[in-house]
Amino acid sequence: MLSADVKQRLLEGVREAGTPFDFKEWAEEARRAFARLKLDGEVRALTPPGYWSGPILELAARESPFRQVFGLDGGSTRPSHFANGMTLCANQAVLVSEPQMELEGMPLEAFRTLALVTHSFAASGGPRADYREEGPLGWWRIHITKDYLRGDIDHVVKGLTDSASEARHALRMAERLELDRDDLLILDGNIFPIGLYYYLASGGSFRWEADLAAFKGAVEILGQHLRLAEFLTGEGAAYVGINKTPQTRYLLNCLDGEVPWADDRQFIRALFHGLPKGELGWTNWFLQERYRAYLSRRAPEGIDIFRELDLGKLPPEDYHVAYFFVYDPRTVGGRGSVIKVEVPQVILQQRDLEEFQLTILGEIARGPGVPNVIRRADSRARITQRERESLMKKTGLPPDLGYNQGRGEPW
Repeated sequence: MLSADVKQRLLEGVREAGTPFDFKEWAEEARRAFARLKLDGEVRALTPPGYWSGPILELAARESPFRQVFGLDGGSTRPSHFANGMTLCANQAVLVSEPQMELEGMPLEAFRTLALVTHSFAASGGPRADYREEGPLGWWRIHITKDYLRGDIDHVVKGLTDSASEARHALRMAERLELDRDDLLILDGNIFPIGLYYYLASGGSFRWEADLAAFKGAVEILGQHLRLAEFLTGEGAAYVGINKTPQTRYLLNCLDGEVPWADDRQFIRALFHGLPKGELGWTNWFLQERYRAYLSRRAPEGIDIFRELDLGKLPPEDYHVAYFFVYDPRTVGGRGSVIKVEVPQVILQQRDLEEFQLTILGEIARGPGVPNVIRRADSRARITQRERESLMKKTGLPPDLGYNQGRGEPW
């Protein structure tokens, strides 16, 4: 608890740190910056650069060209740590649909794909990545040893867990449901785990002490995202990813000089500052052709990550990520939120860009914030803190807790 004197000092410090903030100038600077984006290197404009807005009610009332809309999300325990040096993470993926439907006499949400990933520095047997199905349950059991991974343990374990469950669930359900051109699949999150792909690119030679790319299980798991794109392309079905918290600097990298925004999300929010609460804002389609090799001094101009991976069955450019940003003023207590809609370029080759964009905007407008199928999938997949702590206790291993957790704070 703050004493009166400390509280007064803090308030004075905060006031001194704060500077007058002109929202109008902030927005005008964003619009000037957007006009000078250099979209001829890492990022290209798929459609003429610009930003627009439209009434939410009109967008929500648009009739969808798709017969069925599916939403997929995963719920994670987050990485948990134990006294024997083991890290554990689990994720379950769930699919829902609008209108609601059944498969093999069961609701879609009865089908789950579960992944359990562990990592250990101790002698704990060799690595493994086994997958099997038991009725509606798909089940990944993955173990990584120190020979393949020594750094960024939480980041990699969490990413592999999410990829193993969510990409596999999307693929197995798309196959069982025989999705085709009349179907739209919406994923919660990015369509490709670009951050993890750096571990595999060029044989994993960027900066890692151990070589994750030599672990065939990890390569198979991260390749599932490409298999999904390939399968849906072959069936003519459409899918997108909804990134609710984009933190990239891809657009900011296209600007010269200093900018006042920490990431693309802040930039887009400034761009749409002042938008009426009854309207959605959106940008043109962009295409990410290269990524900054920020893990290495090599290729400072960026690399084509999909050409470096050499995992795809399609030409590398087919996997390039097309995206646009959406600003929804109804969320975050009226401050509005920015989301990023992603889709592989190959999927867009079969669609009218403007019509497809308006269809996705309609799904978001009916949300609000995110499409209703994503909201429902999130509620079905979520793993609570109580469930997480219960799973940790039932391992029989002593958890590696800090002082705060020992006095009753969440694990």
